[in-house]
Amino acid sequence: MLSRLSTYWLFASGGLCAVGALLHLTIPLGGPAWYSFAGAPQGLVAMAQAGLARPIISCLVIACLLGAFAVYAFSALGFVRRLPATRPVLGIIGVGLSVRGFWFPFLALQDPSSLGRLCGRCSNLNAFVVATSALCLFIGVGYLLGAWRQNLTTRSTGRKPAARVSAG
Repeated sequence: MLSRLSTYWLFASGGLCAVGALLHLTIPLGGPAWYSFAGAPQGLVAMAQAGLARPIISCLVIACLLGAFAVYAFSALGFVRRLPATRPVLGIIGVGLSVRGFWFPFLALQDPSSLGRLCGRCSNLNAFVVATSALCLFIGVGYLLGAWRQNLTTRSTGRKPAARVSAG
């Protein structure tokens, strides 16, 4: 039961990361209003209004990270070729997103000005902070479940995984 739940949860988490990557690729197309809507800091929105490249680069970097997260999830599930260090990478992603999910709401209550520098709509505990934190926590738990599972590959090939042969 837990194996099936963790499979579905990791699949949903990978899918949400893929959607997030696509969203970050579209934000520059919408201009400054889309940056603002997506919660970018005001300085980044101002740079977009000035036509600077940094906001576009920021979106591309985030899209690449989220895309890599998605590929690792789908690799663990057997939908794409197995990537190196799958289990540790899933664990690192899971811990990072879970910490972000817990940390932002507490930071919004304790030190709103510091969080406001990271996120344009995060200067206090509001619906945006709660929703994005819950989303990060959901995705993070999915990656942690994927890292915890004993057998990561779920797609059936009709044969057992090949045993590793050590040179020696």
